[in-house]
Amino acid sequence: MTDVRLISVVGYQDAGKTQVVEALVAWLRRGGAGVGVIKHDGHADSPDHPTDWEKRGSDTERVARAGARWTMIASRRGWMLHDWASEDADVTDWIRTMIGAIASTGAQLDWLVVEGAKRSPLPKVLVARDLNQLRPLLDSVGAGAVAVCWTGDIHHDERVQLSQFHLSDIGDLIRHLTTQPLIWRE
Repeated sequence: MTDVRLISVVGYQDAGKTQVVEALVAWLRRGGAGVGVIKHDGHADSPDHPTDWEKRGSDTERVARAGARWTMIASRRGWMLHDWASEDADVTDWIRTMIGAIASTGAQLDWLVVEGAKRSPLPKVLVARDLNQLRPLLDSVGAGAVAVCWTGDIHHDERVQLSQFHLSDIGDLIRHLTTQPLIWRE
């Protein structure tokens, strides 16, 4: 497998993260890139919040309760692997698992986009509708922000000291990202 570019797209609920990820994926795919996406389910990180990945009482949930560490839902159209015992897994583990799974198929992976994981050490695109959403996000992500992607009416704010792009200019954001050191290394 060749080098994989890795970027995390972060923001608060309803900021437009998924819109940005969809636009990134569509633009990259039109250019022929192989793209993978990891979606962080921050709500499921809490032991008090059950995952909603499995239907309650489903066969896979039942066999997991019986002791299976891994279950896979599969068909001719695709599959989804669930590791039921990965309580301490972090974004690095998710990335390794996904890159390994893709490599085992021989498929091309050029970009891996992580939606979420704002407290991770990954390079990040910060997504915000307005400055009120961006300010606390800047404080919470620490280092690693490489750009802002506005999803509201704002296209640029001179008070923001990062490269700024609007969702409608996703190609410019991607061109900027290709100038950043985003290659995954272990």
